[in-house]
Amino acid sequence: MANVLNPFVVELSGRRGGDKVLQCYQCGTCSGSCPVIDEMEYGPRRILNMIQMGEEARVLSSHDMWFCVSCYSCASRCPREIPITELMATLREMAVEKGYAEDLEAEFGQSFAETFKHYGRLFEPELMIRYYLRTFDIKGLLGMIPLALPMVLKDKLPFFPERVKEPAHMTALCPEPHDAPPKAATRRKPRWLPWLASGVTLLLAAGMSSVFWRSTSRRSKEARR
Repeated sequence: MANVLNPFVVELSGRRGGDKVLQCYQCGTCSGSCPVIDEMEYGPRRILNMIQMGEEARVLSSHDMWFCVSCYSCASRCPREIPITELMATLREMAVEKGYAEDLEAEFGQSFAETFKHYGRLFEPELMIRYYLRTFDIKGLLGMIPLALPMVLKDKLPFFPERVKEPAHMTALCPEPHDAPPKAATRRKPRWLPWLASGVTLLLAAGMSSVFWRSTSRRSKEARR
């Protein structure tokens, strides 16, 4: 009976970083080189093994590829020259396309990608608002205020987003998947979101400035006495 490749391997072989998954002989160099292996559930070695075994749901529902920091240590040391870092990026894309990306790491990754794709720059206020609205974590959003206030005072948090000079280039770098199912269709960016993020940042700045001004005024009055 002829050997038949499992559908998961066949699909991956036609995508970025997936053409050499069958060449892995489980030496463990990738997992031994990974700086975030302690945060992962399986690690790159076991992920590759599960791919070879055709365990699509188990791989794409894992959070391991969302913890990958793209340091390329695994890929540069792999004796079979498997582009594991690119493979992890492809697994993230597939997890979103197939509806497996439902954990917090995936939601943050999606929020980051959407914000970066729209501006070509990171706009932190919108990133955090996107993330906490996607996860319905209003308490977490309010908990970021103590961190945001010092950043506003030190001019580390922009009030308005900055865009790249050629936004068309970002579209070319971030093409939409052609085979994505309706469930994974890209969400249209609400026009009010950057204004909301800017408004929240301005309110934080105004509130902190008011507190700072009152504190300075009180100290000056006490000094005069």
